[in-house]
Amino acid sequence: MKFLNFNYKGQVFDLSHLASFYCEYIQPASASSDEKIYRCIVEFSGHCFTKSPNQRKGETLASYESELHYSLATETRIFCFERHRYSLQLPQIIKELANRKCFFTSADDKFLTIEVQNEEGKTVDYEIYFSLKKSKEKQCDIHLFINSAYIRSDDYKPVNHPIRRKSISFFVLLHNTLTNKRIKKPC
Repeated sequence: MKFLNFNYKGQVFDLSHLASFYCEYIQPASASSDEKIYRCIVEFSGHCFTKSPNQRKGETLASYESELHYSLATETRIFCFERHRYSLQLPQIIKELANRKCFFTSADDKFLTIEVQNEEGKTVDYEIYFSLKKSKEKQCDIHLFINSAYIRSDDYKPVNHPIRRKSISFFVLLHNTLTNKRIKKPC
């Protein structure tokens, strides 16, 4: 997937860093198993750099100037400067995914949270939501789709929903996806 750069008041916001790419994750050998290599195609959603109007605040698309509208294949959303700024780190974060703890969301998507520094130098949680499925492409095993990525603000926090559940190894997610084993979501 390739996104068109966003132009706002004469400034161009490059989106080429969110182009699809191939990535290998190498699971080291253990006493009971050989080394495993998982070949993945990584794709990003437009939700990594856009946001929807905040329905909790009564916003609609018309609440924003039309110059901020960004049309995706199936919807029009609001270009988000903050999401774009943090998305610049996404390709490297995804390449290092095997070194991070993954968690389940209330939906069936997985996610991970990493700590990043915001503009004020404070540590904040960057939530990255992704899903996995067997790839239809012969040169890779798994399709890794980044559904969304953002810093959760007070305006969007879910009511009475825990952010993190029990963690799961990224390699377990890859193995179970590749072997069609059900991934049990912790309670």
